[in-house]
Amino acid sequence: MGIYSLWDYAIYLAILFGIISFLLRFLFRRIKIDRKFLILISPYIIIGILIRLLADVGFFEKSQYWSITPGVYIVTILIGIVFTYLGVLTEKYLKIEYYVLPFLAGLAISVFLVYNLLPYIVRPERILYPIIISLLIILFVFVILKALKNKTLCKAENLLIIFAHLLDGSATFVAYNYFKFDEEHLLPRYLISLAGNNAVIMIPLKLVVVLFVLYMIERWYIEEKDAGKQRKNIYTVIKILIFILGIGPGIRDSVLPSFSLPG
Repeated sequence: MGIYSLWDYAIYLAILFGIISFLLRFLFRRIKIDRKFLILISPYIIIGILIRLLADVGFFEKSQYWSITPGVYIVTILIGIVFTYLGVLTEKYLKIEYYVLPFLAGLAISVFLVYNLLPYIVRPERILYPIIISLLIILFVFVILKALKNKTLCKAENLLIIFAHLLDGSATFVAYNYFKFDEEHLLPRYLISLAGNNAVIMIPLKLVVVLFVLYMIERWYIEEKDAGKQRKNIYTVIKILIFILGIGPGIRDSVLPSFSLPG
């Protein structure tokens, strides 16, 4: 797999911005961003990861248009939007809550993808290494935040976001240092080279960056909390996206060393 260029990143961010704008303008006028919405999107997060993994093992072709970054995010979001609108229609005409249909559809797609992925797993114990590292670090972080009496960053959703990015950093460290995987992204490659070709640097860097970003988001939201429902939606969507951008590569990089890969 080649290295992602700056042009790739620019296109990726532009497309994501466009989709977020669409969601805020149209979709979220019809549904609330609440527990039901989180249930609805959960299988689609998994679908994106599974499509990417199936491209890694050679089941799907590697295409930036649909099976790897950035296309896999776009395709997954579009599938989710289609089923969400169908869910809105089922609620209107059949009186079934809107999230039920898209959740079940996403779950069915996920099961199908997992079924096709399982034959490629040959060393499942390797999946545990980055998970254990991340759990130990997040426990340490939680104790420190509690000692500092920082209730904001100790919120469950923030700890989950921190864990997602720690998993990403830990998985990169394990895969790069011990299983000879390469790094596809320019900035991590540069930082790893600065650290003497040691990917352990990604763990503290990920932790510092995600703590800073969450702190700034929470501060912005507290200062602007009386700005209305739209501000709340933006706040929630940003945090969901930050979680996805951590958990997606985190799960992928955790699972990859367990696979029998082509080439």
